Amino acid sequence: MNATATFEAHGASRATATLLLCFCTAVIEGIDLQSMGIAAPKLGPEFHLSKELLGYALMASPAGLFFGSFIGGRMADLWGRKGALVLATVVFGVFQLSTAWAPDYRTLLVIRFLCGLGLGGALPNLIALTAEASGGRNNILNVVITIAGMPMGGAIASWIALLTGTSADWRSVFYVGGIAPLLLAPVMVCALPESKLFREAKAAALREGRAQAILETLFGHPRAGATLLLWTSFFFTTVVTYLLLGWLPVLMVARGFSNSDAFLIQIMFNAGAVVGSIFLGWLMQRRRSVLLLLTSYVGVAAGLLALASVGKDLVVVLTAVAAIGGFLLGAQYILYGLTPEYYRIETRGTGTGAAVAASRLGSATGPLLAGVLLGAGASASHVLQALLPITGGAALAAVLLLFLKPARST
Repeated sequence: MNATATFEAHGASRATATLLLCFCTAVIEGIDLQSMGIAAPKLGPEFHLSKELLGYALMASPAGLFFGSFIGGRMADLWGRKGALVLATVVFGVFQLSTAWAPDYRTLLVIRFLCGLGLGGALPNLIALTAEASGGRNNILNVVITIAGMPMGGAIASWIALLTGTSADWRSVFYVGGIAPLLLAPVMVCALPESKLFREAKAAALREGRAQAILETLFGHPRAGATLLLWTSFFFTTVVTYLLLGWLPVLMVARGFSNSDAFLIQIMFNAGAVVGSIFLGWLMQRRRSVLLLLTSYVGVAAGLLALASVGKDLVVVLTAVAAIGGFLLGAQYILYGLTPEYYRIETRGTGTGAAVAASRLGSATGPLLAGVLLGAGASASHVLQALLPITGGAALAAVLLLFLKPARST
């Protein structure tokens, strides 16, 4: 084998290791992100929580996600993607496990917030690493496939709840979600390569004396428009996503379904998200399309209308939630894949982290919104209908984003 072939094979093996380990991390993060929603029907009564207080408990981790995303993205540019990701993984593993031992409601809120810091710090590093894994090629598809591990993890969390039965301890999902990242972290230390593109871009920036100021990264010409549109679309999209992730089982029980049916509905939502997001990401990688992104949001709106209006027909509900999951997570993951294109490589972590942080505001707002609406007497159907104008705002910002040109690589 000649030198060129050896170099290419080495690069391919590095890319494979990066994508595999990042995918595994995303699966575990998906378990952790949905664990509170899975545990909520039992956790709430054990802690004697009203629906509004339960909404705050579900909001605590997403609130930590906001700060963790920005911090993790900034650390990625200052320390490197690998180190920041390993640290974030350890943090969310420790506090996910600690959730199972929370002695009271206040401690639970603190633990969930700290867990959110770790979960938030992981995502911008997953995005940056996978976008750069193949030398910048197939960046959207790589990111989408990796992040699709998150709803797969959510489906695993639902299966854990379903298989352990209605009499099982709600803490089981937190044991799994806490131990798994602590086992994965040392594997990443040994086997996860740092981004080659990042190392080269960082070295070039240092040689040329290019500043990495946060405001310049986010709002310097011509990035301001892209930054604001990314933030807007991410915020509104994740309001919808995390309201459903956190409250879908509760909403379905309120509609008259059993706990087992509610878990099955949650599984179908995640299964649709995995399949739909990868398919939409593949289409977007082949050709950037405004129509594809717009169609995704229209599909979300249609699914929400169907879910809000149907009765207790389980087959129809499963079909509707699968469509919502596919279109909603497909649109969100395409945005994740597009985000790195609008920032220079050496500051991509900061730009991506800030965009993810904006999405985390939405992820905190969604569960709280549902808690407030239900606490005020709204029905499950009314909560679902309230998501329609939010979906429209997300669609408008995402479509406008695609009319802007990506940034230069370096």
